[in-house]
Amino acid sequence: MMRGVRRYFSLLAVTLVALPVLPAMSVEGSAPDHQAERLGHKGKIEMARNLLRQGKLDAAELLLQQVITLTPDPEQVYYELGCIHEQRGDNVKAIAAFKEGLRIYEQGRRKHP
Repeated sequence: MMRGVRRYFSLLAVTLVALPVLPAMSVEGSAPDHQAERLGHKGKIEMARNLLRQGKLDAAELLLQQVITLTPDPEQVYYELGCIHEQRGDNVKAIAAFKEGLRIYEQGRRKHP
């Protein structure tokens, strides 16, 4: 079931939310906190994605928690948090994060049809 849920939200994120694709950033050999301080919210989200790909779930989650109130598109952040929780095996938290991202996205669509 979780595989289907993840596939659905992956497809949803790609088709409904236009995610700007930033060039991959290397975080090896540098402190993520110092590098993140110089980035805007989109850069921080991309940095968190890179940390997630490297398996650094705690660092990615911390960065996303910091940016969630700063970004005008928090549904992207909730999607990434859902992916982190899913990788940890916490399906309840993963689904809650995905649902929150969808709720925020739908709320924004109603305001700006």
